[in-house]
Amino acid sequence: MLNGMYTATGGLMVQQRRMDVISNNLANANTKGYKADTAVFSQYLANAGQYPDNIIRDSLYNKTINATARLDDIKTDYSMGNMQETGRQFDFALTNPNAYFAVDTPFGIRFTRNGDFTVDSEGELTTQDGFKVLSNLTVPQNIPIPQNAQSLVVSENGDLLVNGVPTMRIATAQFEDMDKLEKVGTNLFAAVDMLPEESENPGIEQGFLEGSNVNPLSEMVRMIEANRTFETYQKVVTTIDELNNKAVNSVGSMS
Repeated sequence: MLNGMYTATGGLMVQQRRMDVISNNLANANTKGYKADTAVFSQYLANAGQYPDNIIRDSLYNKTINATARLDDIKTDYSMGNMQETGRQFDFALTNPNAYFAVDTPFGIRFTRNGDFTVDSEGELTTQDGFKVLSNLTVPQNIPIPQNAQSLVVSENGDLLVNGVPTMRIATAQFEDMDKLEKVGTNLFAAVDMLPEESENPGIEQGFLEGSNVNPLSEMVRMIEANRTFETYQKVVTTIDELNNKAVNSVGSMS
């Protein structure tokens, strides 16, 4: 009886974690450059290396009554969101889906697809959160914006032209293994155990922003499915609890 309780409780935890991921996706449906997550689950298996010839564990009956799921990974969908024209000179979108802007944060260099930039009080290009946009990955440098600039244009490869004269380049990075990018909040990614490479063709579009790649309709369908599955596991837990109560108070008291 307790096996069923463990399995149902595991199912509750799985669906709750799934709901957390879906809710976060929906909350960021309008976040520029946001990449949706998907929770990946697998069947929990006992450590076969500890008891390699355990006949009971490997039996079909045991696998059936002890089967439960666990969170295996959270995968990020790195596909591009829709391009949105804004016409603002400090808005930039990347048409290369593997390219990322590099920004300087208190915790080191981080990467983002959100090109919603501005100019701070020091006259330098920053994100809306105040992180400096970088011009070089090897020797990181900030990007000053002249106050008297009559014309400011950014080319597809990131070259910044002030009054038609090239000055600096907006740094963009690409990565060999996208699965090693880790979300660290505020729409930023950290490169884990790998070095970024300079993006050769970022395809920067000035006056555009990339939208979130979240599909709200699909996420709502997944949320309804997860909620119904959660309710089913709740009923299973309640039923098992009632059966246990009856076994203790009714069956156990018979002489």
